[in-house]
Formats: sequence, C-alpha cells, structure tokens
Amino acid sequence: MYAGVVLMNEAYQKYVNPTVRTAWLQEWTGGFLRKLDEISDMGKEEIKSCCEDYKKKYIEEIKVRSELRAKKRGKELQETSWMNSAANNLSQVRNAIKLWQEDIILDESNSYFQVTKDGEVYQHLALLVMNFDSEFHHKRMAPTEEKKQAQRRNLVNIRNVDEYQRAIEKLLSSEDWKSVAVGLMAATGRRAGEILKSGEFRQLGQFEIEFIGQLKSKDKERNGYATFTLVESYKVCDGLLRLRGMPEIKELEDKTLAQVDSGCNNSINRVVVEVFSGIIEPPVGELQLSTKNLRASYSAIAIYLFCPWKQSTSSFISDRLGHTSDATASNYEDYQVVDSDGKPLTRGAWVERIGEEVQSSREELAEIIVVTASVREKLDDESFLPYPDITSRMEELIRLAEIGKKYESGELVTEVRAPMGREKKKPCIKDLETMTFDELKGTKVSGSSDEKIRRAVAALKEHNLKCGGDKRSQWAINVRAIKDLTNCRTAVVDSYLRSEEGIEELGVRFEQDKEGRLRPVIGYNEMAGFSLQQNRGKGNIREIIKID
Repeated sequence: MYAGVVLMNEAYQKYVNPTVRTAWLQEWTGGFLRKLDEISDMGKEEIKSCCEDYKKKYIEEIKVRSELRAKKRGKELQETSWMNSAANNLSQVRNAIKLWQEDIILDESNSYFQVTKDGEVYQHLALLVMNFDSEFHHKRMAPTEEKKQAQRRNLVNIRNVDEYQRAIEKLLSSEDWKSVAVGLMAATGRRAGEILKSGEFRQLGQFEIEFIGQLKSKDKERNGYATFTLVESYKVCDGLLRLRGMPEIKELEDKTLAQVDSGCNNSINRVVVEVFSGIIEPPVGELQLSTKNLRASYSAIAIYLFCPWKQSTSSFISDRLGHTSDATASNYEDYQVVDSDGKPLTRGAWVERIGEEVQSSREELAEIIVVTASVREKLDDESFLPYPDITSRMEELIRLAEIGKKYESGELVTEVRAPMGREKKKPCIKDLETMTFDELKGTKVSGSSDEKIRRAVAALKEHNLKCGGDKRSQWAINVRAIKDLTNCRTAVVDSYLRSEEGIEELGVRFEQDKEGRLRPVIGYNEMAGFSLQQNRGKGNIREIIKID
C-alpha cells in the first residue's frame, strides 16, 4: 500500500484496468477513485484539497521509483526523467477518471464546465487538479526537442534498400510470431499494437494496401486509408493473416492494447536489434534500434520508392502514416536513402510500378464450391472467424483442420489453445426471434447481435414509458447503454444505430458538422429532452433494466 492510498477493490477495476498499465499505478488509481467517492458530498474545496494532496503524494512516489530505476541502471536521476514518467502515468490516471465520472452524477458541487471538441460538457474537478501546466510540459520536453533537432541535422543513411527488403521477406516467411510481426512493421511502418491487434490490411495494388485500425488517431471515426508496402502487398496481407492465426497472437484477443504493448515490446525489440542492426544505425542520441526506428526507416524508404515529385515529402508521409498534420510526420525524419558514396538518391524510384498488375498468392477455383446454410452462416460470422473476408475465413478453417489432424494423430498436444479467458460455445441455429435472451447471449449465429440490440432498444423504451415523465429514472438510448445491456462490441452497436433500421427505431440521423465529423441530429433522445449527462449516476443498467 502506498502512503495515503486506500487499496482498490473490484468496484473500481472496471475503470482502472482498461487504461492503467502498471500494477502499482493500478492500485494507486483505484484507491484515489475510492477516496473521491467517499468525499463526493463535501463540496468543491474539499475535493480540490484532496486531489492536490494525492497529486503531491503521486509526484513523490514517481520520484522515488524513478530514482530506484536510475540506480539500478547505474545512472544519475535526471529531472526530466521523473517528469516524463509523471506525465505519461498521469495521462493513464486521467483516462480512468474519465471512465469513472460516466457513472456518477456531476453537478455544481463536484464539477466544472468545459467546452471540448465534442461540445459543452461538465468534468469532475479531479481532472482540473490532476494535470500539469504548460510550463511543466515545456521543461520536460526541452531535451527531447533538442535531441529531435540534432537528429534532423544529422540524418542517418540507409545505403542498401535491397538488403532491407530481403530482411523483411525473410522475417515474413518465419514461423516465429515475433519475426513475422517485425517484418510486417518494417514493411508497412505500422506500430506494434496495430500489427498485433487492431490493424487490418486489404490489397489495393502491387505495393499498396488499405489499412484500417490506426492507433493514436485524434479522429476516432477515421476510415481506412491507402498506404504503400516495401515488398509486394500480397506478401504483407498473407503475413498478417498468418500472424493472427498463430496461437501466441490468439492469446492476445482478450488483452487491452496497453497489456499487449507491455507484454510484447521487449521481445519484439530484441528481434529488431538482431535483424536490422547490421543494415541501419539508430538515430543520433539513441543507443540501439527499436520498433519506432522501423517506422522512421519505412518513411525514408517509402519516400525513395513511391513519393511523387509534385508532392512534398512531409505531406506524403502524413498521408501514408495516417498523421493529421505535417508536424507529426516530422517526428519520423531520422533517415535518408543514399548511394554507395553517401549521396542522397532521388525520390520516386518506383512510382511507375504503382500501376503494375496486382499479384496475389490467392487463386480462383474453377469449380463452384457448394456449402450448406449452416456452413455459410459460419463463413459470414466475423465474431466466430474474425477476418475481414470470406477467403481469409476459409484459410483459417483449413489451418484449424490441420491442427486438429495433428492433434488426433498424437503429433501435437499443445498448439490447440483457446484464447485466454474465453470458451467457444457452439452456435445455435434456431430462429433468433424465438430464442430467449440468455440463449442469444450464448450464440454466435449471424444476426444474433442485431437481435440482441433490438431487444435492448425495446426494453429501454418500455422502461422509459413506465417511468412516465420522470427523467431522473429514464435512460437515454446510446451506444454505451446498449453495449452494457448486450455485451455487443461498440462498432456493432454503432453500425446498428446508423443503419436504416436504427434510424427508423430511434429517429436518429447523422449529419456532418463544420469539421467534417458525423453528429446525431433530432432523434429519440433529443425528443425526450435528454442531455449528454442523462445516464450518469444511475448505477448499473443491467440491474435496473431486464431484457426478455
């Protein structure tokens, strides 16, 4: 236990676990949220005082831990080191606070008014206090900015693109998940979390793919975008499919991105050092290579191969790495491609190859494959086989069948492993409308998610009608409420609400605002006079609203 912190109980884990990575900070954050609940009725001054006290203890804890870490490495503690740690960890605490405040009542005694990109909202006072000012951030970032400028003035040379590409292809053909993941990162410039969990690829051209699943994107509603690959795109698409089928990656299904990063980064970085240290050098001021350097080297090679003369290099990289500004792209200007004499090579060497006929490792079968209705349902069910197209799902079925054959013959006893914390249930093919809600929760039949959402919407409407005009007891119908009632994924619920059926049920229409974002206009919630805070502080919706 840390000074002044009450141990976290299970009630706070749902706020802490999705956002906070390290064990000690999880405990600290849970205790802090519990304390905020205890003083919720004591007024603004008491809440501010409590937060300031916790912030002081938090900084003291960070300094102690940073000093111990520096001593362990045989170094002296730099002030900016603990400051960076404090800022990074506090952002995780703030995210937990934001989740927690959704389940409490915000009023004048515990909140402040703020205008955000999402509109006018009330925020808990803890978010006002648990923060660092601009002077703090400027001071902690000064050495980083100096290092960045030194790197921009001393670009590292990439002398052999062919060798770099051969290394990628060798990695993509490996049977080791870490090697395949590093090969995909090098070939596409994607982050580790995007390759291991969030990303999807679709072949567009011989060296071009559509990428979906961008992390660190300020535009949460952004669709996929086109990006180039440093080797043939079909090798990259097949590599990702093969990686996602590996048992080690399947075990990551139920883990958060934070858990994936913390659990895989070290082992992946070791592969980066082992494979690429003889091909490229780390940027100025860095001791060894890491996955971030692969993103930067990808930028330099992609510019050399594919950047048109009429487009600036910063704009090209912003487009292909999914950045919202050229300034962000400048973070990856560490390398340049040069000839054997060290002279920079012209850009756009492969521009004419962009239009080449697309090659693929997939072949069309001349015969027509006939399947039963139940097999078709399986192939159409992305929740059962989580791949973006039917060909990929068929390949996964064949892979599983091969494993099953080995298992039956006694050749294999360890490769067949279910994803951690999840048991596969056999889907039921009964008529969805005749199922009980409990039966629906246990099936993966195509269309079962929409049926669960329909029943949740009906149950919410019925509950609100029974409440008469008492808004304090009524619930707004939104993604969060339906998701909590059904356990359906956010994307599935959002898709239903935007569908013709969803619009008909709730009267919601989506229009673009001045910034190009889709916003709901007059619908069920607006007609009922519900605000954005309507569902806050009402407790667990599943304990209040029951679905038949």
